[in-house]
Amino acid sequence: MMRIVLFFTVLLLSGCSRGIAVNVPDPLSSSDTQVGYLAGSLGVTTEWPSTGKKIITTLNIRHVASNEIITIARVESVPDFETEQLEGQLFTLTLPVGQYELDSVSFKGNNGVQTVRSKSESDLGGMITISPNQVTYIGQFITSSLIAKSPLWNTQYPSGYAKIQHDYVLDRDKQIFDEQFPELRALAFISEPLQGLDPQQLVSTILE
Repeated sequence: MMRIVLFFTVLLLSGCSRGIAVNVPDPLSSSDTQVGYLAGSLGVTTEWPSTGKKIITTLNIRHVASNEIITIARVESVPDFETEQLEGQLFTLTLPVGQYELDSVSFKGNNGVQTVRSKSESDLGGMITISPNQVTYIGQFITSSLIAKSPLWNTQYPSGYAKIQHDYVLDRDKQIFDEQFPELRALAFISEPLQGLDPQQLVSTILE
């Protein structure tokens, strides 16, 4: 019975993250151990020419005990928050308690000519602890396009390659969480620094 309840909880929380695609491997989504919650936000800058609007960003999170990789991707623009400079969405998912790591971040964009794929360094080292009946908040990840310069017109444009700014907007994201999951608003919503993460590693390198 516990396996069935957890499975449907994962579907419920992932499905409510508008514009966010979440993949939790079966060994984690069907676990019968205690569970906690992971939350954060994925977004893009919207100012030309560094806009990240056409870049799909994927967080790759590794479950330390099993080496299983969870992916969280912003696949469409359905913003939960929006300003003149950026927009983004909250993500929330149910996970077995334990240690996790932000392993890498990958990107898919377009430089105006072709689709380009890039990623951060692997083994980023951002350690995350999921505790029972608690929401672990890991902050916001805002993608910008690296800038290229046209050799013909000497103008700047988005290159399709990306970099991420990571910080914490606890009050905003807690408010969005409470609106989306009123049945969980009584849980502790804890901001957890990503232990060992070097922000300089969040700039992408070219895959193709």
